[in-house]
Amino acid sequence: MANASSAGVVLLACGVDRETSEGVVAASAAHPGTVVPFVGLHPSEAEKCKDLAWVPGMLERSRGLGEVGLDPSYSPTAEGSAQLNAFRYQLQAAEGAEVPVQVHSRGAEAQVLEVLGSFRVGPLLMHWLEAEDALPAVIQRGYFVSFGPALLYSKKLQRMARRCDPAFTLVESDSPVAYGPLGGVHGPALVPSVAFRLAELWGVPPLDAISLTSGNALRYLGTTRKVNDANLSGLTEVG
Repeated sequence: MANASSAGVVLLACGVDRETSEGVVAASAAHPGTVVPFVGLHPSEAEKCKDLAWVPGMLERSRGLGEVGLDPSYSPTAEGSAQLNAFRYQLQAAEGAEVPVQVHSRGAEAQVLEVLGSFRVGPLLMHWLEAEDALPAVIQRGYFVSFGPALLYSKKLQRMARRCDPAFTLVESDSPVAYGPLGGVHGPALVPSVAFRLAELWGVPPLDAISLTSGNALRYLGTTRKVNDANLSGLTEVG
């Protein structure tokens, strides 16, 4: 948090279950200009935490819902599964709370898009979208897409970034993920490098890419509720 504050970066801190959601809400109260709390049950925790009655009340104390979604690498996502039930329940809660939503869709992009079509939520961010074939539908629906440090070396992500609408593109760190091709580094310090790579891909000056993605972050986070610190110069996501 000290590094983020000194760099002018706002931390979008995501809970993965009830305990960590409580933690990010508490961190935001202690550091209101630096931490923006998102709460929810991550797909990896769906089999461990099937009682979600805490989610609606927690949303009232947060800025958004996330990181929620589907991922078959953790557990089944078929009809009746804990993951799918949790995803639907949380989206319904987000409808009532009118908060931004951050979605995890790795390996289940088509199913995630099908589920999202049944709910009226937004603004909505497809965090670290990996499926190129899902990109047209994501763009058509007006969802935000975020790119992290993997953009610095992934040719596929670079192709996708070129295709994305710059007005709906965000920059993230996905901390505490460590990036082997980058020497194992991680954290908010990588956010400017991602913005610079976007500038190269879009053919615009680096400061323009930073300004644009920062403005996009404000739109995403501030459309339904005010961000604590409007002087936002970057966005990093900490899961």
